[in-house]
Amino acid sequence: MQKFNGVLQDAQWEKLEPLLVGRPGDSGMSGRDNRMFMEAVLWVALKSGSWSNLSPEFGRWRTSYMRFRRWTKADVWRRLCDSFADDQELLTLLSAITQLGDEHTRQNTERSIRRTNIKMYDRALASSRRVVPQQISGDEHASSWVWLVSNDAQKEMG
Repeated sequence: MQKFNGVLQDAQWEKLEPLLVGRPGDSGMSGRDNRMFMEAVLWVALKSGSWSNLSPEFGRWRTSYMRFRRWTKADVWRRLCDSFADDQELLTLLSAITQLGDEHTRQNTERSIRRTNIKMYDRALASSRRVVPQQISGDEHASSWVWLVSNDAQKEMG
């Protein structure tokens, strides 16, 4: 494993590592380097950085971003915070990641709502364009007027 001078101290990493998913030996797919992934997420969370500006030393930014999204959806960050309530420094770092995940979820929800609203508006607009108003003949105007008057007269009598 390469030595990286990141945010996480070795003692913090030793506490954190056993709780992370994607370790070698876990069933399913394992992360190439969980510590580098955690450092990448911390870099984005603490520096308010953009995923696309992630330094190449962290690996491919899209891979880190997609993994971050999966962990956010699975509520991994919040569970890690709960596990380290007694370690204030580690809790602060994990809370920053949790806030990043919450903000990510909020933005994605708003974006999804906007997309849905645009699609619904476009469908309604297209539907209204397909409906061709029919010309009403004079006889239809007269018959609807007669129907309304006769209907009102029946209500008054009844």
